[in-house]
Amino acid sequence: MSMKRWLGAAAACALFASAAPSWAMDTVETGLVGSPNSAEWEMYVGVHQGFFSEAGIKLDIVYVPTASGVMQELSSGSLDLVDTSAPAPIDAVAHGAPVAIIRITEAVPPYDMVADAKVKTIKDLKGKTVVLGSLVNITHVYLERVLQSAGLKDSDIDITTVGNTAGRFAALKSGSADAAMLAPPINFIAESSGLHNIGSLMEFAKDLPFGAADVSLSYAKQHHDVVVRFIEAINKSIAWFNTDANRAAAIDILADEMKSAKRDEIAESYDYLRKIGFFPNDSTVHRKTLDALMTSMIAIGDTESKVPLDKLLLPGVTKVAD
Repeated sequence: MSMKRWLGAAAACALFASAAPSWAMDTVETGLVGSPNSAEWEMYVGVHQGFFSEAGIKLDIVYVPTASGVMQELSSGSLDLVDTSAPAPIDAVAHGAPVAIIRITEAVPPYDMVADAKVKTIKDLKGKTVVLGSLVNITHVYLERVLQSAGLKDSDIDITTVGNTAGRFAALKSGSADAAMLAPPINFIAESSGLHNIGSLMEFAKDLPFGAADVSLSYAKQHHDVVVRFIEAINKSIAWFNTDANRAAAIDILADEMKSAKRDEIAESYDYLRKIGFFPNDSTVHRKTLDALMTSMIAIGDTESKVPLDKLLLPGVTKVAD
């Protein structure tokens, strides 16, 4: 090899070395709910755009049918980090589980209340069957707000549970439920199939967060640096998602993850989630927001009392403000 070529190769190697992370790649057992869906878009962006790899992290994603199931796996140590509904870690910590919130990943409700032809308005839900994610789940918290708007309560309807949006859509299509809370893009697919939207949850519960990234306390103690890098990768993923120029690429990512040809509905989903500010650029967890969520959880019996924030958040990692 000539000296010129050798120097060129050496320079290239040095450039690669400087771009690579200085730590070994850490595999993180990561729990999500159900199956690939728009609420986890930021996770898929992080994988496809290499933000986790840049942080020295390889996600081993495990899908669990329900949010409560995700928390059980996290509490037992089978999972390291998860992204799930915001009430799930609150309920888990209230029952003594060794877990903590590290970031609010989804700031507002993405759901529409979608119904069959018998249900024209929220008031028409009286005496009907509504399918939720579970009774200890963000969908139940949101449902309380929806029912209150029409002067209704839980006892006025029949509630069944299916852990994920796709399953709730299937229940609605089969006729085993009259209404369901559906997230994008399933809500748009449902509407195109002849079902109709009787209310956006943003009308009723925009002050209540949808989802949070959570960690096992034992994992956080042993792998503090990995948790910090995980949050940094999430922050980059959300910033990328919220950039107009990345719209088409973001749509491609979710279509790939969902193995879906419904590109128009996925595009609608992207536009809608951007419009409502679903993925917050700011990683700060606000006390007021969590307090409002716990107040709503107590009102429907999800938990008996509010969890002190020093038990709910990870000291030295979770950014907190009023």
